[in-house]
Amino acid sequence: MRCVYGRRTLLEDLAELLLGGRTVLLYGPMGSGKSAILEALVRVMEVYRRPCGFSQRTQSLSDITGALLAAYPEVPRRGRAQREIRSALTLAIEAEPGALLLDHLGDPGTQFKGFLRFLRGNGLGVLMAADVEVPRDHERLRAMRLAYQEIEVPPLPSRTMHRILADVLSGDPLPFALQHAEKSALMRIARGRAGWIVMASRLLRDAHYWRDGRIRKESLRAEIMSQIMGRYVAW
Repeated sequence: MRCVYGRRTLLEDLAELLLGGRTVLLYGPMGSGKSAILEALVRVMEVYRRPCGFSQRTQSLSDITGALLAAYPEVPRRGRAQREIRSALTLAIEAEPGALLLDHLGDPGTQFKGFLRFLRGNGLGVLMAADVEVPRDHERLRAMRLAYQEIEVPPLPSRTMHRILADVLSGDPLPFALQHAEKSALMRIARGRAGWIVMASRLLRDAHYWRDGRIRKESLRAEIMSQIMGRYVAW
C-alpha cells in the first residue's frame, strides 16, 4: 500500500468532490504522485462502500466501460452490444452512484467525451488524472472541457521530500553514505515530485549510480525518465 505523503488535505478534498458527484481534472507533472492519489481514493471509496471503477490508462471509451463494469459487476454483458451495456451501466449508476477514476488520461475521442458528459448529473463522481509538463499540455486539456473543476498537484515541500527519502532508505543500506550535498542534489532532481524521490532512492541501492561516493546525477535522472516513459510504452 503506497502512502500519500503530504497529500492528506488534497485527498480529503477530492474524496468530498467525488462523493458529491462532481467531475474533476487532476493534473501535474509525471512523478508528482497522481497515481498514488487515485489508488488511495479507491481505498477511500471502499470505506464509504461506494462502487468505484479505476482505469489505470485511459485512452478510449472502452476504458471507461471496462472500469464501470468492474465497479458494477451485476450489469450483464454477455450477448449485449456495447451501447446496450453502457445504457445498463447508466441505470446501475443512477440506482447506486459511485466513483470513476481515470488515470493517465490521453487524447480521448468524440465518443469518450460524449459518454462522459452523458454521465454527468446522475451522482457519479469522476476524477481524471493527466500529465502536464508544460503550459501547452494544460491548454490542450482545458480545450477538451471534460471537467467542472481543475486541481493542480503542487510540488511537495522540502521537509516532506526528506521524510520520503528517509522512509524509503530505512530498509536496505546504500553502497555509500548519503552526504548532505548528495541529499540536496536528489531534492533538485525530484523538484517536489514524490514519485521521483522514491524511484531515485531505490535506484541508489545499485552501485552503478555512484562514483567515488558521489551520485552520478545525470545517469540517475536519465534512468528515472526511462522508467517513467517505459511504463507508457508497456501499456
